[in-house]
Amino acid sequence: MNESVEKINSAPEAFAAETGAPKGEKKRFHWGANERRALYGAVTAAIPLIGYLLFNLVPLVIAIVTMFVDMEGYDFGSMSWNNFANFGEVFSDPRFYKSIGVSFTFVVPHMLGLLISLLLSALIAQKLPAHKFFKAIYFVPYICSSVAVSVMWRWIFDQNIGILNDIIMRITGGAEGPKWFTEAGSFTAMLITVMVWQAPGYGIVMFAAAFTNVNPALYEAAELDGANAFRKFTSVTLPAISPTIFYLLIAGLIAGLQTFDIPQIFAGDSWTGAAGPDDAALSTVLYIYQKGLFNSMPIASVMSMVLFVVIFTVMVINFKLSNKWVSYDV
Repeated sequence: MNESVEKINSAPEAFAAETGAPKGEKKRFHWGANERRALYGAVTAAIPLIGYLLFNLVPLVIAIVTMFVDMEGYDFGSMSWNNFANFGEVFSDPRFYKSIGVSFTFVVPHMLGLLISLLLSALIAQKLPAHKFFKAIYFVPYICSSVAVSVMWRWIFDQNIGILNDIIMRITGGAEGPKWFTEAGSFTAMLITVMVWQAPGYGIVMFAAAFTNVNPALYEAAELDGANAFRKFTSVTLPAISPTIFYLLIAGLIAGLQTFDIPQIFAGDSWTGAAGPDDAALSTVLYIYQKGLFNSMPIASVMSMVLFVVIFTVMVINFKLSNKWVSYDV
């Protein structure tokens, strides 16, 4: 072995002639099955990466840059430094603070949807008759288009031809129903009703999967200790599914603070900037959309970054508090 290594190092041409190897020939790369699979995998992985760079990272960089400049419309060549004037305009805008409050209001239906989905999932987990059918039915509102849902509910709440006010008039003997589209309180209640109707579907599916993963031995041990159904639910089920509750809580908070579609369909007016009576539907994302649409991209960029900071702060607080109630060891 040592003699062969010495021959290769001292006289490679002589060693090649002695062993019959072609003199001076380089090894050619061969495209085998493994190489083709690696290439296909790299191309497939690159597709979402390219999409992320084009539609996420590039707009993010543009938004960060435009926060500090003035520009004419969408002409990036007209950008000029403005000494943080955009921040001053945003933080002195009372409608922006109003939109933050409205966005937190829209978190409420998602929290109610979380509670409703937990209760319904607990019933479905009892394997009652037709439980699979009801699980599918409850999921339908979630997969329906928000535009179609909004149009349907607009017909229901319409003050002239809406079926809801017609039912109220029949029950009360002719008294008019609430003025859903002209009174701020009624308008907010209407939007919350629509969101609560749509919100629980996803949570029901997630909770149904979480309930099936609870260790049956825990229930058996609780029964031996004399625990009733309520005690088993609070002491066994809830700790076991707490990671799922935490995930849905975070998802609901983000969805509420980023609400856009339903307020836009019900009240968004891109030309006047109106958002329902007393701006009851003016979520922060809707306000950002209106600002960006009217050639105020720098202002919209600042608002977007402030909203990100608000959401990030809320998430950090939730993660800190989760250590006190989320159990990962059950």
